[in-house]
Amino acid sequence: MDLSTCSIKLDHSVGTPEACTNWRQVPGFPVFGTGQPTEPGFTLITEKLSKEKIIWFNLRQEPVAYIGGLPVAPRLEDKPHSNVEVPGSSADVDAMEVKLVKEISTREKDGNIEVHKDAGFAENPMDREDIVQSVKLDGLKGLNEILKSCAETTMPGLTVVRVPFNEQRAVPVECFDTIIKALCSENAATTQCVFSSQLGSGRSTLGMVIASILKAVQMITKLNKMVEAGMAEKSWADNIIKTKFEDPLPSEDNKDAFMRGEFEVIKQLLEKIPETKAGKVLADKMIDICGTPPEGAGMQNMRKAIIQMKYKYDASTEDKQIIWKTMIINYIERYFFLICFATYVREHEAGGFNKTFVVWLDEHSDLMSMIAEGKDKLEWTRKVDQGKVEELRSKIDGPDYKEKLGALVSDLYKLAFQTYHDIPRGPIKDNLMRKLACKTLMEILPSDVTSRIQQELVEKKLSIDFDTVVGLVIG
Repeated sequence: MDLSTCSIKLDHSVGTPEACTNWRQVPGFPVFGTGQPTEPGFTLITEKLSKEKIIWFNLRQEPVAYIGGLPVAPRLEDKPHSNVEVPGSSADVDAMEVKLVKEISTREKDGNIEVHKDAGFAENPMDREDIVQSVKLDGLKGLNEILKSCAETTMPGLTVVRVPFNEQRAVPVECFDTIIKALCSENAATTQCVFSSQLGSGRSTLGMVIASILKAVQMITKLNKMVEAGMAEKSWADNIIKTKFEDPLPSEDNKDAFMRGEFEVIKQLLEKIPETKAGKVLADKMIDICGTPPEGAGMQNMRKAIIQMKYKYDASTEDKQIIWKTMIINYIERYFFLICFATYVREHEAGGFNKTFVVWLDEHSDLMSMIAEGKDKLEWTRKVDQGKVEELRSKIDGPDYKEKLGALVSDLYKLAFQTYHDIPRGPIKDNLMRKLACKTLMEILPSDVTSRIQQELVEKKLSIDFDTVVGLVIG
């Protein structure tokens, strides 16, 4: 990648960045997550950790530099809102980080440098606005330089491991083995793991879930060995394993099949490989405690996020649905691999991981084709009760359609509510219901009226929403 053609973008665009943004700990485990800290933030993190061993997992695939204590990264000129993907090994990314620092220094003009940022927060990249500002080029250095300094001063003996996961995805799958290799011989209860990414959301959470799955199985193995050695009662150990690592946390969301992760490709996986049922139980528990409140203290529940993103897809315009759909498919794939990984760890932790996760996947080669073919098997378009639609059509039919419309508004919303009955109350549900009511109204109106309204919408450059269409019908 040619860094000279890239723009330089601040990691944290909105407001004054926190020193260690989105810092949190997994309940019951020495596993931590954070967004990219500011330079002073590394000192604050030291104060939050104990004196036990620390392994810092950098989950960024892109090189990171610091200007004036703030983290920045390169962005392609034509993709200012997407992190760059750097092919090759971790060493290649580290080498590029050195080049990034040099590239930034060459752009200095009158002591300043031009950087990019987002005008405000927007989850969908299509809603983001890129702005440019000039900042003082002060304290330029690479992330690795800062981490090396921490290892020599505030965090003695710090180990740094780069795990270059793609954003939104659990690939390359070799990254799972990188984390296993770093942690398999460590003390599950004391060795501290810090997972950092740009915002500390998707990639940091992924790393935290992986580490929690591993540490959970290590603790289960230790409890079983205590029973075998006569040091503990089996009922006591089984109760701890069940309550801490298996029983789902109480939640109203558990009533929803999709919130429970019962997607078609996941059900296919559980049927094909029965061992993955126990793997899903473990993965789900760790996903929940690493996820959002009230079950966890994190930023993203990697199972629930799939259907929550689907609701946003349903409520969006067609042009923005493209981005949401890509994210949903990536999230399903990520969840699929986490279940497979939990199954693998349950099978191979006690034996010291003499087989890698990559090899395990190779031995189950049909899994790769299963997720490739099944990750987009979702109901992308809601099924509307066509019998109800025909009833409404018959009610409004005739030259007096304007007079009849008032009585039909309630029926249109009842149909919309029935169609989206599974979605929680809130702005997304309201928007979906209004969109469907509008679409259904346009469908049931006499064809000549629909044609007239469509023409007026185009000529007057009006948005297609329920109130506008109703106004054009009766106007």
